[in-house]
Amino acid sequence: MGIKQRREREKQEVRQGILTAAREIARQEGWQSVTIRKVAERIEYSPPTIYEYFESKEDILVELLREGFRQMAAALKAVWKVTEDPEQRLLNMAEAYWNFAMSNPELYQVMNGLGGVSFDCLEKPPAARESFVTTQEALVGWAQARGVDIPDIEGAVEIIRSLVHGLISLSMVDRIHGGEPRAKELIHRAMCDMFAAWSTRQEE
Repeated sequence: MGIKQRREREKQEVRQGILTAAREIARQEGWQSVTIRKVAERIEYSPPTIYEYFESKEDILVELLREGFRQMAAALKAVWKVTEDPEQRLLNMAEAYWNFAMSNPELYQVMNGLGGVSFDCLEKPPAARESFVTTQEALVGWAQARGVDIPDIEGAVEIIRSLVHGLISLSMVDRIHGGEPRAKELIHRAMCDMFAAWSTRQEE
């Protein structure tokens, strides 16, 4: 490995170390406790060094937001091929969404403005749209298999997302009686009820 390649690898390692440190502090203390100084102390660098990689805490948040959506998009695609049943596929995707959020709460908070993350990101990461399109394609597949007409397919995807996101958000602040196991069961029940309602409406 040449000197240039080695330096580039070292820079990438420091950059990743900054992102990892920010996530660790957020998971332990909350996003409001994350500062450039604390991140620098965590990786044993000076604050000016952090500014060589990110202009501000908000820049760190934006990069973590992108990473979160990339991971979520990958998680949804990973469960796509698990089953050929279109309804089970959607249920699996909802579970993958849940598992991602609960395994990476600090990322999920950044992605959705939760946990004291108060900044406006005007940029919409491509992976965010990718996750939406993957869900939309799965729902279209379900509708075609069931002979159901969903006039506003994008709106239907938003309904599914809102349902799952709402129960995740309530679970994260311990507002669901029975905790996470019951919240997860409620997602499954609500989605099955929604599919049944859409199918029944079609028959009327």
